[in-house]
Order: sequence, then C-alpha cells, then structure tokens
Amino acid sequence: MSDSLISRNVVIGEQRTSFRLEPEMWSALEHICKCEAVSIHTLCTWINDFKPRSNRTSAIRAFIVCYLRAIAENNPFHLGHTDECLCAEHGMSQKLCHILRIG
Repeated sequence: MSDSLISRNVVIGEQRTSFRLEPEMWSALEHICKCEAVSIHTLCTWINDFKPRSNRTSAIRAFIVCYLRAIAENNPFHLGHTDECLCAEHGMSQKLCHILRIG
C-alpha cells in the first residue's frame, strides 16, 4: 500500500468539500461507483446522509469496508427491502440501501 494520501474535491449535497484517502481507497470508491452506476458525489452524499460520523473521511472508509465485506460474504441484499427503504426514495440499488441501513 502507498503511504501517501491523495486529496480530491467532492460535492456532498450542494457543498464542495475535499478529503484525503489512500490511492487504494480512491480506487475502491471509484470501483463501487462504477458497479452501482452512481457518481462519486452521489455516493458520498448518501454516505454523509445515512452513515454520519464526526469525520467524513472516516465514514467513507467505513462504508468501503462494509461494502466490500458484504460482497465477500455474499450477503442477500434483498432481505428486509420494502417500498419505504432508502432505495425507493433516492434511486439507489438494493445493495447500497442494505449497506447504508444496516452495514
């Protein structure tokens, strides 16, 4: 793993902000966005809104771990899915809804 952190700008909600992640974390986040067909701005907004922490960078790292762990464990993402879920209101996949609600 690389020791250096990379700072990037992201729009969360309507606010431009920046945070620093390892290159591997940026790569994982970009991979998740590609798999879920969402922009990095949208995903970071959802993480900020539904998995709040005092530190946004920490919330993003935690989400990446939860997402990849759920994939590795082959979680059944459809369990507990209802029309009132986050995905119905925000247009996200059942997988993201599950991870943001429970993960």
